[in-house]
Amino acid sequence: MLPFSPSELAKIAMKIEENGMAFYEALAEKTKEKEAGELFSFMAKEEKQHLETFKGMAEKLASLGMPEPHEDDEHVNYIRELIDNIIFTKDLDPAALAEKTSSPVEAIDLALGFEKDSVIFYIQFKKLVPEEEQFAVQGLVDEENHHINRLLVLKRAITSSSEDFYRSQPGIGDAEK
Repeated sequence: MLPFSPSELAKIAMKIEENGMAFYEALAEKTKEKEAGELFSFMAKEEKQHLETFKGMAEKLASLGMPEPHEDDEHVNYIRELIDNIIFTKDLDPAALAEKTSSPVEAIDLALGFEKDSVIFYIQFKKLVPEEEQFAVQGLVDEENHHINRLLVLKRAITSSSEDFYRSQPGIGDAEK
């Protein structure tokens, strides 16, 4: 048998959301870019809602007494690998991680990686929960995908305005001509 059941996986998802919330809160405080700060603040609130959803799900799954998946299940091995490699499942200091970012673009790139990891984990997690919980997990997957899209839009806006600034500088933007 495995060291985790669906309710344990819900607790791991709670850890991912908890760390994500702290990471986005720290980024919102740190960033000087208004749009980035607003998005990071919004994302922190969303992660808090996700945390509450997974908390309720963990309690419900624990009360169902669901059996653990079989050790040789390929899907389970994949989930184990995900757990071992997703940074937000580990004990870390999300605020310190946010503090190490040197620009909004770097912070966005880091956040994109976390969001993508979450989507992959939640899609696999969804396969292990009862049908009545799958809709809730899919809703969270959809929200995480929405986060990815918003981060990409912000990154595009920041990088295109930086490129426009670069091109507008006399002697700099025309160096390649």
